[in-house]
Amino acid sequence: MKKVLITGGSGLVGKTLTRLLLEQGVEVHWLSTRKSASYPNVTIHYWNPSKLEMEEAALGGVDTVFNLAGANVAMRWTEENKRKIMDSRVQGAQTLYNYLANSGAKPNIVSASAVGYYPSDYNKLYIESDAPNNDFLGTVVQKWEEAVDQMTKLNLRVVKLRIGIVLDKGGGALGQMLLPFKLGVGSPLGSGKQWMPWIHVEDLARMFIHLAEDSSASGAYNAAAENQVRNKEFGAKLAKALNRPYFFPPVPAFALKLVLGEMAFIALMSTQISVEKVKATGFEWKHTDLLEALEDVIDRY
Repeated sequence: MKKVLITGGSGLVGKTLTRLLLEQGVEVHWLSTRKSASYPNVTIHYWNPSKLEMEEAALGGVDTVFNLAGANVAMRWTEENKRKIMDSRVQGAQTLYNYLANSGAKPNIVSASAVGYYPSDYNKLYIESDAPNNDFLGTVVQKWEEAVDQMTKLNLRVVKLRIGIVLDKGGGALGQMLLPFKLGVGSPLGSGKQWMPWIHVEDLARMFIHLAEDSSASGAYNAAAENQVRNKEFGAKLAKALNRPYFFPPVPAFALKLVLGEMAFIALMSTQISVEKVKATGFEWKHTDLLEALEDVIDRY
């Protein structure tokens, strides 16, 4: 890769991806909804996906588009926020499609997706060909992927990463979990039996780059570590990484629902995903042990 365009570059994964690409000497461009946005060593172009608008010049000479844009799902699921979660993903992909169709540019498309595609299940190991869930989150991911898949009509190679729980202290699920554990009151959520398909943020960014560079890669890939764990074990490892106790009783599911509303589903959902497909491409994880991965992201901040 010589020149890339990233949507959602200022987010959790985008910043790490940007850093790794810049270290490789790749020219990095972002699309941003803020006209005054700036970031070291990155060229930023304005776009407004809610109006399906973007600067056409952003696509010039780009060989890969990394599509990471999407509103944070970790907010109370009011009807307005549900629209934001859906529209930010679908409209972003639709904007890219419209401008790519008119520009004649032929970049590879490597897009974020999510494990929310699959139904919650305590026992099943999901592979990429399994049927999707039809609840709110599953519907969002399906429509997101459908919008991205339109780009195959333009004879573009399209890759989608169904991302699990990203470990980075700077934000995301781990950032929200840290406070109670730092205070020594961390505990399992619900039954504690739900699977947590974690992945270190640097491994995820490396996976994006790896699949962009593999010309034979296409379609959906599950994106998590190989040794996924259940919530109870995840909490125990997090407490150990922070040198804090872990003996409080589980937080009941009904209490989570009272506090978080419908969004409590995210904390209670159980998804164990197979990563054999991405492993078969030759991808190798650097962070395979959960405790080491947690200690790494915590020590870096």
